[in-house]
Amino acid sequence: MPLTFSLIEKAVNLATKVFLAVRTPSSGGDSDQLQLVSIIDDVSKKIDSLAKGFAGELSYQLEKQQLERLSSQAKVVKLALEFGNDAMLGTAVASISEQIEYSRLRMNEGKHAWFGPWMIAESVRIEALRIMANSPRAVEVVERETVKFRLHILDHVGGMIIGATESPWSKISDFVEGRNEDILLSLANVQALQGSDVPTGSKSGANNGWRNKVEDFFEAEEAPKAAVWPFPVSSRS
Repeated sequence: MPLTFSLIEKAVNLATKVFLAVRTPSSGGDSDQLQLVSIIDDVSKKIDSLAKGFAGELSYQLEKQQLERLSSQAKVVKLALEFGNDAMLGTAVASISEQIEYSRLRMNEGKHAWFGPWMIAESVRIEALRIMANSPRAVEVVERETVKFRLHILDHVGGMIIGATESPWSKISDFVEGRNEDILLSLANVQALQGSDVPTGSKSGANNGWRNKVEDFFEAEEAPKAAVWPFPVSSRS
């Protein structure tokens, strides 16, 4: 599946908003909810666009179907957010879990372009769980699943983040502990980084240099050794 850098940006943007909603559930009220609705709508349209690009390619038909299902479930969650109807979400959570597993299997095969769809699916699932959480026990489950999501992100792209971030361990600690999502800027915000292969001050070239590095990583058939997360934190007790 071909990577589009904008899909990674949108996936990171959605995940960041969901992480914030879990951390501070009552901070923004309706405005945050409307923002999430808008972002989910945006990513579902992007996935639709990506799926349409597979129209004539038989080898991508299964992947096309999985993308279409992901988009469909994202739209269900969006509609539930708009209606304030928690009952609509149960089926969506069960269905989107299939897309999460499919995406993870593809990433395990070295198809790193599935990182964006996986991140979107996990974000939508956690947002749906957050909305449905109506007891302290349910809230604990949401928080646990959110931590697992954070750790799985690091398992996949932690090595690349370390190589592109100043004071990475401090920022990784903040991310794992749920204090902020600043470290995700190294995936989404190309304006914030300087590429090592261009002269200092060449902003456009630096942005393109980092963008190319991210795209090369996600398009690689096998993850470069330097990009492998050195300590698989999700396996820790």
